[in-house]
Amino acid sequence: MAKKIILLFLLLFFALPCVTAPSPQPQQPPPPPVQAGAADSANERKISPEQAKELFQSVDEILQFASKDSLLPLKTPVKKAMLSRAQVEKYVEDKFQEDVDRIRFERSELVLKKFGLLPRTFDLHNFLVRLLGEQIAGFYDPKSKTMNLLDWVPWDEQKPVMAHELTHALQDQSFDLGKMMKATEEIERRGPADPNALIQIDEESGCRTAVLEGQAMIVLVDYILAPAGRSVENSPKFVDMMTSQMEQGDESPLFASAPLLLKEELTFPYTQGMKFIQVLLTKGGKKLAFTGVLERMPQTSREILEPEEYLAGRRVSPLTLPDLDFLKRDFEPFDAGAVGELDVKILLKQYANEETASRLSREWRGGSYYAAGRKGVKPADPNSSAHIGLFYVSRWSNEKSAQEFAKIYASGLAQRYSNLERAPSQGNNSGRDKYSSSDGPIFIAQQGDLLVVVESFDEATAEKLIQAAQKRSAALKYSRTVFAAADSGLSSVLKMSARPFGITAPSAPLSTNMSDPLRRP
Repeated sequence: MAKKIILLFLLLFFALPCVTAPSPQPQQPPPPPVQAGAADSANERKISPEQAKELFQSVDEILQFASKDSLLPLKTPVKKAMLSRAQVEKYVEDKFQEDVDRIRFERSELVLKKFGLLPRTFDLHNFLVRLLGEQIAGFYDPKSKTMNLLDWVPWDEQKPVMAHELTHALQDQSFDLGKMMKATEEIERRGPADPNALIQIDEESGCRTAVLEGQAMIVLVDYILAPAGRSVENSPKFVDMMTSQMEQGDESPLFASAPLLLKEELTFPYTQGMKFIQVLLTKGGKKLAFTGVLERMPQTSREILEPEEYLAGRRVSPLTLPDLDFLKRDFEPFDAGAVGELDVKILLKQYANEETASRLSREWRGGSYYAAGRKGVKPADPNSSAHIGLFYVSRWSNEKSAQEFAKIYASGLAQRYSNLERAPSQGNNSGRDKYSSSDGPIFIAQQGDLLVVVESFDEATAEKLIQAAQKRSAALKYSRTVFAAADSGLSSVLKMSARPFGITAPSAPLSTNMSDPLRRP
């Protein structure tokens, strides 16, 4: 949901936020973090030319460490640069001002405000630029193939940063990070006119970032622990220490003031990505944790949050939308994307509590949204979303979970809209609720394990959207049943045919990707 915004922020560069490394001595607490942008730039102590030269001379040594630690081969030398704060700020602003990125950013920001995940008057662009200046410690640019160090980061913190960024360079040399991003960027540029394409790649993009950053964090921790003869493999608790520190962000007043959404989404690739790679390291060793997962990337945030799902090959396919051509007369595409397990966990934290979020988010089985703008309407208030119709569909593991999420979602409406009133229940519309609000009517329809939310569309259009979603869900369920039966029957035939020849046929269905039969491997 937030990934277009967050990934734009993160993928400006493969960056390391300013974190303090864990101490290799367990009895000593880690020192307080030093925030890169905490001091006024005019008063900052800068890296001297001599210090920069010494750091650059250590690149080969750190590259060799990162390569050995990750099993990612070193193929070519890596370019390096030392940047000033002014150079980084210009780089960021240039990226934000690219037309396609700016339009996508502004539209996604408004949708997040409509979901209630950002305050209505929140200036996201300004906040992210300020946060970047405070938090970033270094970055790798896959386009220029350059590791960029920052001249205001203390000298004694630079080498762990280099271990992190040089891991990105090694990832790039073996798996071409630019090529990874290009396919996603091309779909993003087509925009919401092809919503199912956006939904398809939305979660995949977030997972890719979590894997890349998680691997780089593991190498960083291993680099710090190496002098004491330790590593993540033999001292796993240091990952928990690092994760806790990054999630709290106590030393950053700016990060502490961030909305819950930003705290969760911005730390997710580093904290949950690192935990995910740690599990792979424990279960399958370095080959699985590095080259193995890069060759077979997770596709949903569910797999990152629940690594056992990835290891078992259980994947939830994107919950694509029905045909929405009937909207074209009065509406134009505005935004679209996936609503993954991480997204619903954030929604549940915001509108319920931590325990409910941890428990109920695990019952997620797919989600997507589509936003449409009413033609010819341009509100005077840029933060107004009354002209934006929102269509949100989610699937759950069972009817009870869908009902529980529906109630929590409805309970949060009063925090999002003024003049909220619930319409009297209709006896013939079981599982349906209707509200009026400052942004127009809101409909919440739950049928079995499917939940459909329609906001700011007129009632006739909302009914068409609800019926279209329910019909598509029913068709997919029927198809899954047919394919499962066919797979089961074919598997039985194979077993019977194989017995006379002493061959053991597979006991499981031929396909493990049955969550959406329209996307069979």
